[in-house]
Amino acid sequence: MNFQFSASEIIQNKISGLKFGVLLARNLKVHKSGTDFDSAFANLQQFLLDKFNVLRPAEDETVKYVRRMYGRIGWEPTRYRPSSEALIRRILKGTALYRINNLVDFGNIASARFHLPMGLYDAEKVSGKIIMDVGKEGESYRGISNPEIHAAGKLILRDNNGIFGNPTADSLRTSITDTTKSALAVFFCPPEISDSYIKEALSFLSSFYTTISQNERIEQEIILF
Repeated sequence: MNFQFSASEIIQNKISGLKFGVLLARNLKVHKSGTDFDSAFANLQQFLLDKFNVLRPAEDETVKYVRRMYGRIGWEPTRYRPSSEALIRRILKGTALYRINNLVDFGNIASARFHLPMGLYDAEKVSGKIIMDVGKEGESYRGISNPEIHAAGKLILRDNNGIFGNPTADSLRTSITDTTKSALAVFFCPPEISDSYIKEALSFLSSFYTTISQNERIEQEIILF
């Protein structure tokens, strides 16, 4: 994989053992999702309805671990919900997911299925080393649907050009568009999540992206900080 990943000192001190599940897919063709998404979403919906028939999302172990990851830096997970938990709650309410494009839509399926927040980026728009950090006072970035996301005190990703996302909201700068050819997916995984579980999530997402990437090899890796 061409990307280098590192974590700031504050991340290493406060969330020692944090992991990334990383997937890089090339030679992609972005388009609107079709009936294959409808089938995958129906399966996901049934899976979540069965699992959370009695159990509340907040009682699930993975959801709790992700919330704890936020809390370790003082980021309130009930105010700024991890993207995965927000997806789960939306589906359980019977609200359909936003349909963006095949890459984003299947990424949402994987994130909700494994309860892990995931960032999805146009790999060609990410420049240099990727650093996991905590936003500093006064820092912000432009989100996909929000003109200004304040980054102070939040888990964020940086590259040579600045902040490009966090486990709750991605940036407009590195977003997936109709012209995207390569995609970088990053599952933000708390220390308590096993490597085998992360591999399962990566393989699940890869199974969707394999059909999109025209049989190109999809790279997968687990990064430990």
